[in-house]
Amino acid sequence: MALVIKNGLVLTFDPGTLEGAVIPGGAVVVKGNTIAAVGESKEIEEKYHGAATIDASGKIVMPGFIIAHTHMPYVLGHNQPVDFTRLTSFWDMLQKMGWEWLEDITTGEGVYAATRYAAVKMLKSGTTTVCDLVEGPNALPGILEASVKAIDETGIRAQLGYEVTERVPGMSIRETLDPGMAEKGFRENMRLIDLLKKGGSTRITPRIGVHTAYTNSMGTLKRARSMADEQGCGIQIHIAEIPRAFLVEKYGKSAPRVLEEAGLLGPDVVAAHCIDVNDEDLEILVKNGVNVAHTPMTNSLGGNGVARVPEMIEKGVTVALGHDCFFTLDTAEYMRYTYLVHKAHNANPMVIPPFQLMDMVLGKGAKALGMEHQIGSLKTGKKADIIILDPDSPTPVTPESVFSYFTMTFTGRDVETVIVDGEVVVKDHAMTTVDETEVTNRCVEQGRALWRRNGIAV
Repeated sequence: MALVIKNGLVLTFDPGTLEGAVIPGGAVVVKGNTIAAVGESKEIEEKYHGAATIDASGKIVMPGFIIAHTHMPYVLGHNQPVDFTRLTSFWDMLQKMGWEWLEDITTGEGVYAATRYAAVKMLKSGTTTVCDLVEGPNALPGILEASVKAIDETGIRAQLGYEVTERVPGMSIRETLDPGMAEKGFRENMRLIDLLKKGGSTRITPRIGVHTAYTNSMGTLKRARSMADEQGCGIQIHIAEIPRAFLVEKYGKSAPRVLEEAGLLGPDVVAAHCIDVNDEDLEILVKNGVNVAHTPMTNSLGGNGVARVPEMIEKGVTVALGHDCFFTLDTAEYMRYTYLVHKAHNANPMVIPPFQLMDMVLGKGAKALGMEHQIGSLKTGKKADIIILDPDSPTPVTPESVFSYFTMTFTGRDVETVIVDGEVVVKDHAMTTVDETEVTNRCVEQGRALWRRNGIAV
C-alpha cells in the first residue's frame, strides 16, 4: 500500500540544494521502500485516493540527514570522569581517551548497547544514514556482528567497517606495529562482507575501515586497496588529523602523499578530518577524487585546528559532515557549528552559506558514500528516507526563509517523524522500533562496566 505525506513544505533538494524544487502544500508518496511520487498535494491525492496519509500541514518534509563519519561505540566514553590534566594534546587524547580508556577495553556487548543508543539519538534528530567505523581490537572476532544486530533493530541505514590497524593494544606505535593486528582487522571486514552477502538487512553495506597512514605499513595500505577493489565496497580512513610532523618524521612525507603512493586513494574513499594539509596535500585529494568527512567539533575538542573546507569546496572536493559520535548526536548541533566556525576562522561571514551547509548533510553526503542515486534527495525511484519537521520558530517558515531556519533555529527536537527505507522508525518524536528506556538503560549499564575496567568506582 502507498503512504501519502501531504500538505507539507516539501524540500526535494533534487537535483541539488539550490536547484531543488520547494513545494508549498506538497506531497510525497512512499510505496514499499521507495519514493513513488513527489508533487502538489491536490494532484497526488487525486491519483492516490484512499491511500494511508500523514498530514504535514505547517511542517517541513525533506530527505533524511547523512553523517559520513562516526564511531557509534564511542558513546560509552562520554562524560567518563578521568584525569583530564593528563590530556595536554591531541596525541594524549588519542592514546589515552581513544585507545587505552575506550577502544582497548571495548566488548561486543558494549558495541551492541552503544550502537543502539547512538542510532536512536541520531534517528530522532533526523539522521537516516551513517558511515560507522568500529574499533575494539580485544573484541575480535565478531565485533561487527554486534553492530549489525544493533543497526538492524533500530532501523537506521549504515555503511559499516572495522578499523584495520597494526597498532598493538598497550604498546606505543612509535616503537611497535604488528601486521598481524591488521590481519585480524581484514578478517573482520571479510566476515561482515560474507555475512551481508548471505542476506539480511539491505540497509547495511560494507565499507572497509583503515585507521591511518601512520598506524599501518605500506603493505597493509596496499592490501586495503586490493580488498576494496575486489569487493567493490570502498574505504573509510582518517587522514591528516594530527600534525604532519609525525608523518614526516616517520615517512619523510605527508599522509596524503603516503596514501597516494600506496595506491589507496580514489573516489571510493571517505577521508575523515583532513585538517593539517598543505597545498600539495590538497591537490592530491583533488586529483584522486577523495571525499572528505568534515568533523569540526571533534577537531576543535582535540585542538587540532580547522580544516580548509571552503577551499576544498571551491576546488570541487566532495565535503560531507561527520561527528565521531561525540557530544549530543543532534545533527543540528554539528550543522550549526560547521556553519559558524569557518566564518570565524576565515574572518569572512560569506563562507559556507546555508545552501552549502545543507548540501554537506544531503547531496554531498550521499555522493561521498557512493549513494547519490539512492538517497540525499526526494525523487521518484530513490529510497524512502524521509523526515518530517515541526518547526519551533519565532517567525514564519516559508520557501524564502526555510534555509535560514536550518542555520538559525532548527534543533533535533523539531524532528517529528522519520522514515527509513519506507518504514516509520520515529513517530510523534518517539522510536517505533525499540524501547528507548531499555536502550538507554542497557547503554548506561555497559558504560558503567567500561568505566569500572578503567578503575573508576561507579
